[in-house]
Amino acid sequence: MISDEAINQPNTYKANGRLQKIALIHKHMKAGGVEALIVRMARWLSDNGYQVSVYLYSGGGPLLKHLQQIDGLKVIVRENGKEPPLALSVFNQLVRSEKYDLAYSFSPSSLLLSYALPAHVRLSGVYQPELYKLERNKKIIRALKTIDKDFHQKLVFMNPTVRRYTARALETEVPEQFMPPPIEQAAPESDYGSSHSRRIVSVGAIQAFTTHYAQVIELMEELIQIDPAFTYHIYGSGSDESRLRKSIRESEAKDHIFLHSKPHADRLEEVLRDSFCFIGSGAVMIQACSLGIPGITSRANDAEALSEGFFYQLPPYEVGESYWEAPDTYEIGELVKNLLVSENVYRKTAERCKFKARQFEFDVVMRDFINLANDKLQ
Repeated sequence: MISDEAINQPNTYKANGRLQKIALIHKHMKAGGVEALIVRMARWLSDNGYQVSVYLYSGGGPLLKHLQQIDGLKVIVRENGKEPPLALSVFNQLVRSEKYDLAYSFSPSSLLLSYALPAHVRLSGVYQPELYKLERNKKIIRALKTIDKDFHQKLVFMNPTVRRYTARALETEVPEQFMPPPIEQAAPESDYGSSHSRRIVSVGAIQAFTTHYAQVIELMEELIQIDPAFTYHIYGSGSDESRLRKSIRESEAKDHIFLHSKPHADRLEEVLRDSFCFIGSGAVMIQACSLGIPGITSRANDAEALSEGFFYQLPPYEVGESYWEAPDTYEIGELVKNLLVSENVYRKTAERCKFKARQFEFDVVMRDFINLANDKLQ
């Protein structure tokens, strides 16, 4: 667990004479969660005094320009689509490079390629539960085992769920090394939650697997009997939107349920302001809880649309969209009503959710990442 001291530590974490030169290795910079993480990691590392190089062995992509705008960052990228899938120019620069303190990759293929790079320490992030089970990665994994029978000890996991799935796929024990998705958050004193508000909010994709919307719509029929001021605001879009609209139209609480378009990132705080609670999962859950709003988790593909509890009740580094096995589950309505018990209960829940959210704060996550790499370097 991360201590209070770590969470409250100011951003003065400069390179300290141990870890200095870092290489990030990935396929491309197409728009995706991992690619966005690479941009943010590269910017943080550069801003904090580390020498950073990014090797892209299969091409550029729309996010490449964001890397190229980072002062002092060295980017080695495949020049054009006429080259082989693995650009030989990139491979040659990997082999001929000066030695790095850390080579950090983001997939089995980039981990394999990282062995061409002279480096004291090699680590590789795992950000999908099935990454080491995918058929397309089978040959790469066999090659990794040939090059380094202990390559699995170099894996760093997004959360315990991803770690467990990876261990099963590789049929071996893997280390308890974690790097959760770092989220930039508002100042710790921000407080957008209100026990007096009756505004419930969800933000996210509207797909068949997001089963909690139906349960909250049904719950609203009961909540407006308790207090007619209750409203439910859903922000999002997706393939299941027409069915969701139909459910709203048929609900006795239809005048209290509102479907909005997904907000742009810079409007998220405006959307969350003066909320009673947030129901959902993922990065927006973290951001809502960091703003002092109690977070109620939702489970994907759950026929009963049950919750794993308030955000703070999840296992370390889990964000509510897990494949966690046999968790304690609750009805969402039970959790909402629990927040109505008293101002004290509401405040304690909000504070616990905020504390867990701060564990995903960008500086906290990156400091832990640097400490992990420095421990390997010694």
